[in-house]
Amino acid sequence: MMHLPFDQTTQEQRLEPLKQTLLSATSEDEAILSTQEDVQHLGSQLFEGLIHGDVRSVYDLSRQATMANDQGLRIKLRINAPELASIPWEFLYDPRQREFVALSRYTPIVRYLELPLPDPELAVTAPVRILGVVANPADAVPLDVDREKARLEHALSQLQETGLVELVWLAGQTWRDVQAAMSGGPWHILHFVGHATADDKAGESFLLLADDHGDSAPLSATQLGRLLGDHRTLRLAVLNACESAQGHEGNIFSSMASILVKRGLPAVLAMLSEISDEAAIEFTTSFYSALVANLPIDAAVSEARKAISLAQDGSMEWGIPVLFMRAPDGVIWKVEKGETDMGSESEPYWWDKLPETIGGFQAGDIDGDVIIASVGAGAQNVAIGKNITQAVYETLGEPTPDDRHIIRDELAQVRAALAEVGSEIGASAAKMAEGMLAQIENELLKTGEDEAPNAAVITQMGDLLLDSVPQITNAMANLFATPAAGRVVGEAGETAVTWVQRRFSGGAEMMR
Repeated sequence: MMHLPFDQTTQEQRLEPLKQTLLSATSEDEAILSTQEDVQHLGSQLFEGLIHGDVRSVYDLSRQATMANDQGLRIKLRINAPELASIPWEFLYDPRQREFVALSRYTPIVRYLELPLPDPELAVTAPVRILGVVANPADAVPLDVDREKARLEHALSQLQETGLVELVWLAGQTWRDVQAAMSGGPWHILHFVGHATADDKAGESFLLLADDHGDSAPLSATQLGRLLGDHRTLRLAVLNACESAQGHEGNIFSSMASILVKRGLPAVLAMLSEISDEAAIEFTTSFYSALVANLPIDAAVSEARKAISLAQDGSMEWGIPVLFMRAPDGVIWKVEKGETDMGSESEPYWWDKLPETIGGFQAGDIDGDVIIASVGAGAQNVAIGKNITQAVYETLGEPTPDDRHIIRDELAQVRAALAEVGSEIGASAAKMAEGMLAQIENELLKTGEDEAPNAAVITQMGDLLLDSVPQITNAMANLFATPAAGRVVGEAGETAVTWVQRRFSGGAEMMR
């Protein structure tokens, strides 16, 4: 991904005439963000003020060059003026393209902090460990904590099953609980769910943790930095709390996010203003799904923004999350396989977990819709009245409507992998591959009681797709390795199950 540099002094001079208008629009009149038209107007002003003259020429040429090479253009904002830090630059709108710049993962917007710190060690041995911290004090506005926790666990379920990710929720909600947990690491991500606020008198922002009685106990950005700063394995803090990206107008390093980056974290994801539970949950789910698919963190943020814009038509809340980063290329880790990798004997595929004994008999060969088994040593094979679908039911359960969400998330990763090789295989082949994938998707999403997935479509389209675009084998393997897809494949019958075993058992690296 290429970077677009700006002459900051020149750009701040150009923005000076707009500064007061922008500050007034974003701080005194919150209704400015109430409609898409208002935000487009504001975004156009920001775009015209920031990307102008020679910078626009460089921007356009850079976009052309990166598109031709199937690369992305990372837009780093180095903001030195504190009063400009509160402006929602994430709403940059290119009127020529009639699109918000940050809604494409090929043009992510990053608030970049260039600091005199050594580059972080990137190697991480799986699993990536996430510490979830929930603070919901009794005297604060209640949050839908259970729902957010469930969605995050849902987004990470397959990765936890494969041993690539470990999510641990902190039992307490005091600073002492956080300190004790950090001492028991290593942790790679801190995910905070709660409230934050900016304090003009103190000149920095605060998280609302709880005291021993369950009431609010403010923790300043400086104090949080002390808690986390010495934990050198930590790569990312996700602060799912309103105003966690807001700081004091007189100090660029006063927000919760910027202070944590200054203390050494490669990246911090925070909220510029208030965000609804619905948008925060949608963002979290899509962000982690993209991040663990090894997208650079800024590209993962763009994918999550896109998810909010699609899930909540007309909502502008996708611009509230803000990414602060000091990692120059957006890479905050390189995950290496550990002993718990999916390909190891200790973590078999779902189809390897099918019962060896069914109905009291030792299972033999699978033939058609029945299982052929032998009764005792030397006995003849007999047909047992349990088909492969029932065997899958015993192991994984029946398909559920929730499986559709999991399958859709994995299909999105297959499409992302397909998009990455689009220029390599050509437009015509890419279009054909998308058509094959669409047919597979149609069958895998048949999770209702009255829907019957077609094994022939799954297997035939699957073979054609994998043979024509072998580059997406890993992404396809991850799709079919989910128990959600396994339940649908079991519903399709023995032909589909044996096809999955043949194509993916032991032959695909489950690490993306």
